[in-house]
Amino acid sequence: MSQPNRHLVPKLEIRWPGVAIWLSAWALLWACDGVLNLGNLALLLVLASAMASMWLSATASVVLSALSVLGFNWWFVPPRFTFHVHLHQDLLLLVTMLGVSVMVSYLMARLRLAAERESQHAQSAQQLRALSEQFREGLDLSAQGRLLQSVLQTSVQGTVSVLLLREPNALNTQAAASSLIGHPDAQDTQGLWACVKQFAAMGPGTGRYENQGTLFLPLRGPSCAWGAVALHDVSSLSLSAFTRHTAQQMCDVLGLEIERAHTLQLAQHAKEEAQSQSLRNTLLTSISHDYRTPLANLMGAASAIHDQGALLSAQQITDLAHTVLLEAQHLNRMTTNTLQLARLDAAPWQVHKDWESLQEVVGAVLSKTRLRYPQRQIDVVLPAGLPLIFCDAMLLVQLLDNLVENAIKYSPDESLIQLHAQRQGDTIEVRVIDQGPGIPDAWKDKVFQAFERIHPQAAQADASDETQLRRGVGVGLAVCQAIAKVHGAKIWIQDTQPHGATVCVAWPVDVQPEMNSPSSEV
Repeated sequence: MSQPNRHLVPKLEIRWPGVAIWLSAWALLWACDGVLNLGNLALLLVLASAMASMWLSATASVVLSALSVLGFNWWFVPPRFTFHVHLHQDLLLLVTMLGVSVMVSYLMARLRLAAERESQHAQSAQQLRALSEQFREGLDLSAQGRLLQSVLQTSVQGTVSVLLLREPNALNTQAAASSLIGHPDAQDTQGLWACVKQFAAMGPGTGRYENQGTLFLPLRGPSCAWGAVALHDVSSLSLSAFTRHTAQQMCDVLGLEIERAHTLQLAQHAKEEAQSQSLRNTLLTSISHDYRTPLANLMGAASAIHDQGALLSAQQITDLAHTVLLEAQHLNRMTTNTLQLARLDAAPWQVHKDWESLQEVVGAVLSKTRLRYPQRQIDVVLPAGLPLIFCDAMLLVQLLDNLVENAIKYSPDESLIQLHAQRQGDTIEVRVIDQGPGIPDAWKDKVFQAFERIHPQAAQADASDETQLRRGVGVGLAVCQAIAKVHGAKIWIQDTQPHGATVCVAWPVDVQPEMNSPSSEV
């Protein structure tokens, strides 16, 4: 960032145009002497005064204008080489010339000074915008402090120390609550903390502790000070009011950025807490409904076998044992899905991938499904020559098992379940098709959210035959989406004609591994 001007008086090296204009005007006066009358010659000096004022200070312009009038009187107004004026009109000309030259010089110098101030303010605003953008580039607090230190050291040409607070109103010297950049002595360190506490600048030019040799500026935020800056070895004479004001604005930019980041962090934390609380409440609500039924059935069947085993027939005991098995499997499935969803959300990178055959994965899914639903018909179409899939086999089995389980739950017992796979460009598309009631368009995305189900009435503690298969906590498809996400796959739902739903999974095909062919022996 460029350094703003420290003084409003123009530097000596940019005054030469004004001097050149005055010299040119006097040369032109001598050349036109005897050709033009005194009034026209006087206008040349007034013009020179106005033009030279664009580069000279107001004091210099007024002094040179007065000297030029005296010189004009000496060399050009008769009697020449004296300051006496014989004619009244010549006296009036000199007075008018002096008044106009002085007024024009003063006004032009003030106008130029105002233009310089405006240019400096524009430059300062541009610097502040650039500094604010740099603060927002994802820098940590220490990096932001070092950036401010560097910018201020360039601006004031001195040594700067920065005190940063990591928490609001952390008015102590604990390392965990503050960060000190630079090497201030003990007295300046106390001054930094005093500046934070008083929320005001201290030192030369501030009206507070003027005898100090260090200027302290707070990092002001809307609610509190987030630190302070110490500009060492400065005085009210070496540091202009404009430079102090610009330095304070730079400090305020960092203070606002720190408070903005802190507010965003609090908002994100509050959002996560709200989401976590909502998830806990929803999970407890779902468990209170969906775990109650299988547990009640388990306890009822086990109690019957335990209390009345001697009075029951072998078939009755077998039926009760089958009920215990089904309910235990149902509880295990709900628990596995819930824990898997939590694990994938907490640590999606902890997935162990390897090259797997889709045929073997589908075979494992069918084996588990036929044990649970031996009467259901499942049509599987897997073309030969499908490429290997780079995945976690356990997770892929769970994904397809959940999809087939949902298709069976929400379709008539006599209907056919289809599992088809085909290659589509750089993906393998797997489709699980059922002939159930289908999924409305408004729910096609919502069903992939945890604890969301189209049929909330199925969550009630009802063990009737119609709802027995549909009980669950609504995490099956959410687990499927989480598994697809960690593998870079896509999952969506389409309608099946004339009725039903088709869940599609597009699995990416990676570069296939090289197969080691056995070497032949000669």
